[in-house]
Amino acid sequence: MEIETHLIKKVSKSPRICTNCKKKIEIGEAFHLEEGINQHLHSMLAREFCSFCYAKYGEKKLLIGNE
Repeated sequence: MEIETHLIKKVSKSPRICTNCKKKIEIGEAFHLEEGINQHLHSMLAREFCSFCYAKYGEKKLLIGNE
């Protein structure tokens, strides 16, 4: 069973790592977090992308990139 997801823009409250490029996302920096549309997506499964990757590849490509 596959969960439909989308990305939401957030501000980092702790250091994170971009799932795509592995760049460190610093505290206070904007990033895009994967979230389930109709179902809960556990935080351990949710991918996080830096703003650079989001601007370069877009939501659709990032979400299908590793499937």
